[in-house]
Amino acid sequence: MPLRFLGKETIDGGSPTLYDHGDTWVIQGYIVLNMAALAHFELEDGEALVEVHKTLMDHLPDGVRLRPGCHMLFDTGTMYVLKGPKVTDPAVLAQLHLPDHETVIEVPKDDLTEAVDGVDRRTAHV
Repeated sequence: MPLRFLGKETIDGGSPTLYDHGDTWVIQGYIVLNMAALAHFELEDGEALVEVHKTLMDHLPDGVRLRPGCHMLFDTGTMYVLKGPKVTDPAVLAQLHLPDHETVIEVPKDDLTEAVDGVDRRTAHV
């Protein structure tokens, strides 16, 4: 399934980047070096953390917002650290430009986001 680009948060067109991938969000971001964020999460095999500018989430579709209290999200002030399975699918990775200082995760939409004002997330331009 092709990724649907939702937005980037850098001036030069680099990442972090947010994509729609069916029932998941694909989030490309910086490899996490923030010690507080690293201490906040316990990672399972195959999981990774990415750090993205908070404004990246402004690219979520209309009617969708981050789920308050989400266990997959850590707020560092100006950045979010997100946890999820590391993307390993060659078909997905082939659609990305992934520099060495970045990684990419795939997070189920229902785990990270919710519909606003009763809008069904699946139909909110997703």
